[in-house]
Amino acid sequence: MVKIKKMFNYFETFIASIAFLIMLLVVIVNVLSRIFFNNSFGFTEEIAFICFTYSVFFGTVLLFKTHALIAIDFVVEKLPPKFHKFANILNFSILICANAYFLYLSFTLTLDGWERPTSFLGIPYSFIYLAALIAFALMLAYSISFLVRIIRGEDVVTSVSPENQF
Repeated sequence: MVKIKKMFNYFETFIASIAFLIMLLVVIVNVLSRIFFNNSFGFTEEIAFICFTYSVFFGTVLLFKTHALIAIDFVVEKLPPKFHKFANILNFSILICANAYFLYLSFTLTLDGWERPTSFLGIPYSFIYLAALIAFALMLAYSISFLVRIIRGEDVVTSVSPENQF
């Protein structure tokens, strides 16, 4: 059970890293093929695009989860300490609404993408758009979790200094 929980904790990192690695390998192989054989593979662009999409969305989830996205904290810091909790509740409430809306949009996009295949591999675009759907679902879940923890009075780090991000 501990391994499953630990694996879930690093889920975003794993998906983003594997997708980035595959994208990098595919691009390198295609470049080497152009240099040495004067020929490129047609499918590499689509694979690189798919992997880039997954890498970006799951990387964003990782940054969101660890509070490593760019934040403007000086506004909250200028408030009296008793208003910090209210500002954070407002912040995560807005994030819940935004992530829920983007989840809805990505859901409709994923459904619509089923009928549109990619040009070379013929993969439905739904598999590409699925990255956004999963990412916004995870960010919505994390936003709700952060809000609940703040309301309970638990200490939630809302931003991390660049030196302490990883």
